[in-house]
Amino acid sequence: MIARQLLSNRLFPLKVTDTCRKALELMNEFDVAFLPVVEGDKHRGYVAASDLLGAGAKVTVLKKTNNALVSRVYETQHLFEIITIFSEINSSVLSVVDADEKFIGIISARELVNNMASLNAFSQPGSIITIEVPPNSYSLSEISRIVEYNNVKILSLYVNNVPENTGLMHVNIKLNSTDIKAVIATFERYGYPIVASFFRDYEADDLKSRYDLLMKFLDI
Repeated sequence: MIARQLLSNRLFPLKVTDTCRKALELMNEFDVAFLPVVEGDKHRGYVAASDLLGAGAKVTVLKKTNNALVSRVYETQHLFEIITIFSEINSSVLSVVDADEKFIGIISARELVNNMASLNAFSQPGSIITIEVPPNSYSLSEISRIVEYNNVKILSLYVNNVPENTGLMHVNIKLNSTDIKAVIATFERYGYPIVASFFRDYEADDLKSRYDLLMKFLDI
């Protein structure tokens, strides 16, 4: 997924001529703490609700715009790059521009999480196993071969370094099956330590009961 596929349908930017009062009203309506500011079709920066509090009714957002916050993404940038940028900035929204730097829309961090949750790799029932390997022993082809040897498929895979200074890394593998005993046994036979495993196998009725409980909780 790329930026132009992740644009929000409910958020729109502020204009440099909008008042701080109007901006606060829109932020309250949209339930966001930040909004981008545009002048014509150009991204000028962002304003935060906390910076607008106490401003006079006729003060424009231009005076409160932080144009030093260089955080806009191009419409062709990948989802993973966008997540990285969100992790590095103090904003819950990102402006998206085209190749000519023209503003085309907004990405919301909250909506981005919802989009990610709907991806097949996240939503489909299955299992997650984490193996530990030295970086020089990491082989995606061998990991795939071990998994597929047991008639199981990899839905997604990501790698992260072990927090401790061990020189090892963790490979987290999402599988399309909840029966992973054979997969674990094969990994162990090939010398891959299993450091964690999780599975998800909710039936439809169980999901409905969980949803009903959540609704009751929200009504309290």
